[in-house]
Amino acid sequence: MSRAIDISDLPQPLIEAIETIVRAYRERGESTAATARAVGWGKGVAPELPDSFFEPLPPDVLDGFEGRAA
Repeated sequence: MSRAIDISDLPQPLIEAIETIVRAYRERGESTAATARAVGWGKGVAPELPDSFFEPLPPDVLDGFEGRAA
């Protein structure tokens, strides 16, 4: 699916950058743009997570994520 977009009002350096990106995308080929990965591709590659990973975070750490840190 391609759409025509009028970019004539944009600054010239931005137009050139967009044209470079489009050219590279077309040279690479649209068929390789979204290749599927097998489910479980990281199995055996990434380390196993310890059980403590799934435990709730301490209240002071949660406060930090919510912007309530001192």
